[in-house]
Amino acid sequence: MTPDRIAQLLARFPRARDLVAEQQGEDATADAEWAAKEREWQAAADAAKAEGKPAPRPLKREESKVYHHHGPTVRVAREDILEVCRWLRDTPELDMAYLSFVSAIDWPDRFEVVYHVASLSRGHGVMLKVPVPKDDARIPSVIEVWRGADWHEREAFDLFGIVFEGHPNLRRIMMSADWKGHPLRKDYVYEDPQWLVDIATQRQREIAATGEAWEGRGPRA
Repeated sequence: MTPDRIAQLLARFPRARDLVAEQQGEDATADAEWAAKEREWQAAADAAKAEGKPAPRPLKREESKVYHHHGPTVRVAREDILEVCRWLRDTPELDMAYLSFVSAIDWPDRFEVVYHVASLSRGHGVMLKVPVPKDDARIPSVIEVWRGADWHEREAFDLFGIVFEGHPNLRRIMMSADWKGHPLRKDYVYEDPQWLVDIATQRQREIAATGEAWEGRGPRA
């Protein structure tokens, strides 16, 4: 998706944010700060050399804390996601009729629902990221826009506990219906479901009964 198309999206939806542009800005700021530190170090090194003193310890640049997006990426408000998706699909010059996946990320302060949509006819795509509060983990389903969202949304519901409002069949898809908790949440604590407890208890009884039967046979003559 070209920068002009991204600009078109931002103009249409003012609450949207171009995360790649923000990333580039943060990278530029980090580079400028590092260049300033290098100049300070060089000045200190030159001064030390002139005074016959050892040069200061060389600088070591820490790994960047800027999150890098590999391709066009836009943050969308939860309230706008359905309208944005319809617009991407129905605008002729965009023609994004293909949803390749819906997934989620558990950040310390929020969930983030991630969509990758593309146009097979025009050969472009975009990543949409929607922040969702942890204490209100719900978002409109996009199944009415792309039918292929069905199982993807069920998986995110199953593993993260995010509710996709309007989904016609929102139930677990990987874990059993009585599974406790959502395994991909960072705060997930495993707890055996009742059916697994029942199986383990029955197995222990069978083992105990087998042991008692062997003991009852006594030693061989």
